[in-house]
Amino acid sequence: MNEKTNDLIDEDLAAFEEEYDEHREALFDLISGYAEENELDDAMLTGLLLDLAVSMRMVIYAHGIEKPSAGGLKLELDRFLKEVGEHVREVKKGAEEFIAEVKADIEAN
Repeated sequence: MNEKTNDLIDEDLAAFEEEYDEHREALFDLISGYAEENELDDAMLTGLLLDLAVSMRMVIYAHGIEKPSAGGLKLELDRFLKEVGEHVREVKKGAEEFIAEVKADIEAN
């Protein structure tokens, strides 16, 4: 690839990351507000979010292909489990930084 192509890819990636972060923050605020208003404890909230993520993946599979099947759904859920595991492993790499930020926020407030 040439430099111009790399620059375009970098710009596209930066735009995607910015949009992703905006949606993530908006959803986080929305969900946090709902949890606070309804006095949901942390365990229930994370359980609900996990259930919703899996349910959404199932619906997306079922509506996204011409002939959904139970076997196909099971394979899709296996792929989802792999993606979740990879995401958790990636997030764990930033555990020290995350805890430092949380501690700094707590001390500031």
